[in-house]
Amino acid sequence: MARLPKSLKRGSDEGILIHGTPGGAAEGVRLFWDGVDERGWSRLLDRAERVPLEQAWFFGDALQGLSAYKPRRAIFLIGDRPVALAQCFEWSILGAARIVKLTRGPVYLEPLDPTQKRAIYRLLAERWPTRGLNWFFLMPEEADGECISGLGKGRTATGYGTIWLDLSVGPDALRAGLHQKWRNQLRRGERSKLRVRAAQGGASLEWVLDRHDAHRKRGRLSAPTGAFAALLCVMTARSKDILVLTAEDGSEPVAGVLFLRHGSTATYYISWTSPIGRREQAHNLLVWRAIEALAADGVRWIDLGGIDASMAGVSRFKLGIGGTPVTLPGTWL
Repeated sequence: MARLPKSLKRGSDEGILIHGTPGGAAEGVRLFWDGVDERGWSRLLDRAERVPLEQAWFFGDALQGLSAYKPRRAIFLIGDRPVALAQCFEWSILGAARIVKLTRGPVYLEPLDPTQKRAIYRLLAERWPTRGLNWFFLMPEEADGECISGLGKGRTATGYGTIWLDLSVGPDALRAGLHQKWRNQLRRGERSKLRVRAAQGGASLEWVLDRHDAHRKRGRLSAPTGAFAALLCVMTARSKDILVLTAEDGSEPVAGVLFLRHGSTATYYISWTSPIGRREQAHNLLVWRAIEALAADGVRWIDLGGIDASMAGVSRFKLGIGGTPVTLPGTWL
């Protein structure tokens, strides 16, 4: 059993105890599987600079609830100090073969050198060796291609694109960073008679998800299903991790957005806007109000989600918010 220093042990000051199954060691890095509970995992993620939704505990639970994949959670230590986490998703086929995905991980809790990162990837790969009928897909968040190359894997797909918005710069700088057209649309939304309501679930969430799902099906869009988004909300540990904003024209909702919070990060997950909402720039208004609310509640980063040439309008809208566009390094197998 590996224990953290006394200051981080479980106790009245919300410490963490690591007690998982040893998964090997390399270059001074030790791996433990399923070594912390949900509370401990979330507290460790709070130490990371930016946390993708796919590495949140509740995402793993939701994926397990609606698919054949099961979360396998790895924690890496140097000495007794946790330095990285990786939530992998494993699909066992008749007990003989496995499809495994590490999506947007590992999450580093502190800066590591290339040798330590290579050790982390090697320890993960040893759990699912290719010779054992395992297909282990690596989709890292950081540019770790050189660290992966020694595993005998090749890149099979280009990287996902997103935008990270740093809320720590403050509301004035965030507003100044908006594209001029986006800011003008926001002003129009602010001058409108729309009323914005905030919720953490309930009827507002159902309303947004129902319309999102209908739009997704009509357009055959590659987007999260309403069922999966609903399950994510059910699996969150705290009601404050869900932020639903709707804009009403009179008593009629005309637009809605869903943001999910995980640690010091939030993800812009789902939205829908009616023709009236588009005319009144309700979407801009709701996203901006969400940015203000999340920043006031201590969120440091927002992951604005996918940008892609196939979704030109959506991508332009997100790029207009500002932030830093990032293209992830791709998928290795």
